[in-house]
Amino acid sequence: MSSQALGAVVAAAIGLVASPYLARLTLSVPDGADRRWWTGRPAGAARTTLTGVAAVVLGVLGGLAAGWTALLPAFVALALLCAPLVLIDYEVHRLPDRLVFPAAGAAAVLGVLAAAVRSDWSALLRGLEGAAAVFAALFALRVASPRSFGYGDVKLGAVLGGYLGWAGWMHVFYGIFGGFLLGALLAIALLVSRRATMKTAIPFGPMLILGPFLVLALDLVPSVN
Repeated sequence: MSSQALGAVVAAAIGLVASPYLARLTLSVPDGADRRWWTGRPAGAARTTLTGVAAVVLGVLGGLAAGWTALLPAFVALALLCAPLVLIDYEVHRLPDRLVFPAAGAAAVLGVLAAAVRSDWSALLRGLEGAAAVFAALFALRVASPRSFGYGDVKLGAVLGGYLGWAGWMHVFYGIFGGFLLGALLAIALLVSRRATMKTAIPFGPMLILGPFLVLALDLVPSVN
C-alpha cells in the first residue's frame, strides 16, 4: 500500500470513529448559550450519517494530501474539525470560533511538530505566510462586500491558507480559487434548478473547505516548466 493510500485509510477510519461525537457538536456548537458545548447533544441517525460522510470524505482527501508522513496528524485534525463546520454552516450560515480557533491551534502545534520531524522550517514559514495572505485577501473582500462573506469565512480561510502554503504558493492560489469556483458552480446549479434566487443566502464554508482539500489531495496545480 502506498504512503498516500495508507494515510487516506487511517484518516478515514479516524473520521468514521469520531463521527458520532462530531455529529453531537453540530447541535451544541452553534448555541452560544451552551457553555458546555464540547459535550455535544444527542444526534439522530441521519445527522450522524451526514457528519460521518463529511468526516470520511475530508479524511480521505486529507490523508491523500499528507500521506503516511509527519503531516498526517495535522490533516486529520483539520478534517475532524471541518466536518461539523460543513453541516453547521449549511444549517445556520455560521462558522463558529469554537471550532475555527481549535483548528488554527491544531494547525500551529502539529505544523511545528511536522516541521521539526521533517526539518522543513521553510515550509512552515511559507504556511504562515500563506495563512496571512489568505486572511488579508478575504478580509478585503469582506470589507468590500459584507453580505458575501462572514468573518468566519475569513478566519477559516486563513487556517486553510496555512495548509496550502505548506505545499506551495501555487497551491494557495488554486486552493482558494477552487473554493470560489465550487461556490459559484453551486450557486448556478441552485439558481437553474430554482432552489434559490439571487437573494438567497448560500453557505460558502463547505465549498471553501472542499476546494483546498481537493487541490491538496489531487495536486490540482499546473506544472511550471
